[in-house]
Amino acid sequence: MILPSEEARLRRRRGYQRRGVVAGVAALAMVLSAFLPHVGVQAFDAYGRGLIGASRFFVAAQPDAEGFGAVSPGRLALGLDVTYLGLAAQQVGLLAGLGSFWSLAAETLGRWIRRLALLSGWLLALSAVLVVTGYNQLEAAGVPSRLGVAWSLALVAGVVMVLGGLEARKRLDSTWYWTRPDLNG
Repeated sequence: MILPSEEARLRRRRGYQRRGVVAGVAALAMVLSAFLPHVGVQAFDAYGRGLIGASRFFVAAQPDAEGFGAVSPGRLALGLDVTYLGLAAQQVGLLAGLGSFWSLAAETLGRWIRRLALLSGWLLALSAVLVVTGYNQLEAAGVPSRLGVAWSLALVAGVVMVLGGLEARKRLDSTWYWTRPDLNG
């Protein structure tokens, strides 16, 4: 049995530490983006300001409801739909990200978990853009709205997941089946 040199062992340890910090930042940003205040209408807070509460409001909201007052119904409908699309993209991105953020810290990984991490990152980054665009449409329609900080954390998590997934390409281990026949059973 050949033992790794002290230098190789330290290099491997530094790699784990660096990748662990990146995975921790991604996980923390994802969790915070789910619980911190999101986009919403100022006059209505019955569902809450987190991701689930904001999503419930935008699913139930109707553009022709009396509570919105005299606003542009077409622009309001666009704002409601785009905002909900962003919130839904964030929910799917969070589910995929919570299942794959650990791959950013792994020394080797398979291509499918890497693809799941990339998908999560792209969905989280896209959700931030859609939420801000929907907020701007709501404001342009004449509905007093508020924009929380959760979209920025979703963007940070998305960028970290995408960059981590791209960097993980160097660590792909798709040939274990052929190079390590002792694992084949």
